[in-house]
Amino acid sequence: MLKHTAAAAAIVAFMLSPALVHLLAPDFWAGPLFAQEASAKDLGRNAKLADAASINEDLIDAALGGKADKVAEKVAAMRRALPMLRPLLDAATFDALARELTAMEQAMAGKDLPAIALASVEAYRVIEAATDPAQRPSPIEVAMLDYSGFKLSILAAGPAAEWAAIGATAKDSDSNWSALAKNVRDSGIRDLAAAIQDGLRSAVARKDIEGVKFAAKLQLGIVDVLEGYFKRAKSR
Repeated sequence: MLKHTAAAAAIVAFMLSPALVHLLAPDFWAGPLFAQEASAKDLGRNAKLADAASINEDLIDAALGGKADKVAEKVAAMRRALPMLRPLLDAATFDALARELTAMEQAMAGKDLPAIALASVEAYRVIEAATDPAQRPSPIEVAMLDYSGFKLSILAAGPAAEWAAIGATAKDSDSNWSALAKNVRDSGIRDLAAAIQDGLRSAVARKDIEGVKFAAKLQLGIVDVLEGYFKRAKSR
């Protein structure tokens, strides 16, 4: 099941559009082998970091949905998790994560859900970047596309569009997809992801906030597809 329900619905609609059906090659669910065997220690470290990243994913979803109680619950969960993350992170990374958590808590005092979500998405980026790349279930660029999709959703949901930040995030998204594309041999997935990036660039160029929101949903959806792709590849 896809993690992001709204994104799942959007990407299914996108994939079934008559204009895009031809993008889905017969080997849509096939893929290359990826990643190496991990030691129990490395897997344990990555699992703990993945749990912390998941807290932030849930927090962002709750903030975008206006669920203040759920947001507060997840901020508290991050505060409880922070001491357990200290031995897993270098000093600079831990300090960066702690600053984002402090920003979340300060924004909580003002009941500023967008500010909480923005701090949380940066915490998610810090955690994902700290995960051992050799032991990841999928390349780091997949997580960075997730980060971009979340951040674009947050920025586009504000009362006034922050086009400079939206444009910078979209540019980072393009860079991550360009780096990732060479690892995706399935032409259907590759072409679909490229089409989503094209749509995002076009929406930013037109300053079409609804287009940005839709592209962000599609990007979150393609992240789930990519995660499944690399998981299946690893199990072959």
